[in-house]
Amino acid sequence: MNIVILNGWAMPSGIWAQFCDLLKSSITYTTCRVIDIDRSFNASEWMEYLDDLIEPDTLLIGWSLGGMLALEYAHQYPEKLRGICSLQMNPKFVAASDWPSGMAAETFQAFKLLANSEEQTDIKRLISQFSFLVTAKGVDALGDLKALKVRFSVGAIPSVDVLSRSLELLELLDVRDKISTLTVPQLHLLGERDQLVPSSVFKSLASLNGRAHVEVLDGVSHCPCYSASERMVARIAAFSGGLN
Repeated sequence: MNIVILNGWAMPSGIWAQFCDLLKSSITYTTCRVIDIDRSFNASEWMEYLDDLIEPDTLLIGWSLGGMLALEYAHQYPEKLRGICSLQMNPKFVAASDWPSGMAAETFQAFKLLANSEEQTDIKRLISQFSFLVTAKGVDALGDLKALKVRFSVGAIPSVDVLSRSLELLELLDVRDKISTLTVPQLHLLGERDQLVPSSVFKSLASLNGRAHVEVLDGVSHCPCYSASERMVARIAAFSGGLN
């Protein structure tokens, strides 16, 4: 079995070091790689790009936007996957009349405006705000924030064009129907204290596919790494152990 992790928006792959070390000690696999959201692709282009990188018999793990792309990929190429696991993923990130468990459109648009700026002060503010939102309210929010700041800096984030295009992707993607029809084994892990994906997503997500396993982890923020990594990996290891 191979493992592929699709990273979240704007984040450098270095944040996954501890997580990958835990995977190595918990799961037997052939290869493990992290793929960053570092290209100005639309959904179709991402699928073509990922298909060149993902080998048969892969456990595909996706965080947030990476989880949405993972589900799109699983829908198109189910034969290549042993299973799929999403971390802190909302099937439809921006709220709509038929999906209130999302970010308000006004809030999302304000964040997009900040991400579209090339001013250094705005980029630094974007990093500061997003770092706080990703780690806020977690069981060790301060420790997670400090660890994240080591990796997540002006020099480590993608270009403004990539940030902007990937936010457009986050806004447009809607993988609810993919979850409903997917036959690949699914595990969806949510954070009880996630400030970007509300825990109310749990019931809505679970109702989409009765065969999918959905769990909310107590005290976990939007960050799957650092303080949450041991519990995340334990769930993934148990899930992978039950796959054929």
